[in-house]
Amino acid sequence: MLTKTNEVESTWYPSSVPKIDGYLVKVIRPKQGYEHDYALRRNIIYNLQYMEFQDRVLQDIKLSSVLCTQTRKSMILTGCSIIESILHYLLITSGFHTETEWKKKVEFKGNQKNLDGKKVRVDTVMYEKLENKILKHMTFDAMIKSAKSNSIFGSSKVMYTTLESLREIRNKVHLQVINNPTDTDWNTFNPEDLSNMFKVLFSILVSSLFEPNKDELAIFEYMRRHIIT
Repeated sequence: MLTKTNEVESTWYPSSVPKIDGYLVKVIRPKQGYEHDYALRRNIIYNLQYMEFQDRVLQDIKLSSVLCTQTRKSMILTGCSIIESILHYLLITSGFHTETEWKKKVEFKGNQKNLDGKKVRVDTVMYEKLENKILKHMTFDAMIKSAKSNSIFGSSKVMYTTLESLREIRNKVHLQVINNPTDTDWNTFNPEDLSNMFKVLFSILVSSLFEPNKDELAIFEYMRRHIIT
């Protein structure tokens, strides 16, 4: 149970940083071709703790329907960021992340011209060839497509279909992206979306990638509460 700051009763805390780190390091570990594995694990841990806290809030506090929806939104967005970060790591360490040997050096703005009654402009971009390839930015959409084609999360089509639907809803972090008069958080973030996020995240965290034992499974037990079967 959550405790007020002026209360003396023992309070609830999420799974500890060392406990989660000891679990994640089984996969996200040093010397695998990923430069900042420690920082990545820490970021994932902090967000897992925050999501577990949000789950506790939903259990302990009587929230209005709007606040419930916004809490659900925060959990979905947080969960998607964790999924994306794990996928990013796996694509890099497995050699499936996009690379490039070209780096943008300079861009020249062209002059305006008339074409078919409209103003147009042609810009020129020059690239410098690098001695060694570097990682090229991949969108979440591109990462999902690569994960599917290379079976990063197994061969289940449902997994990748669900990931794609989560990718679309994740873009709602931009409040100004509105496609119709009823395109609001209230109508967007529902229990089914939260369930889908947890289905994907839970299945990744307890998969054969990590080979969890019984005690380690308990770290993520709270996620089951939100999965609609």
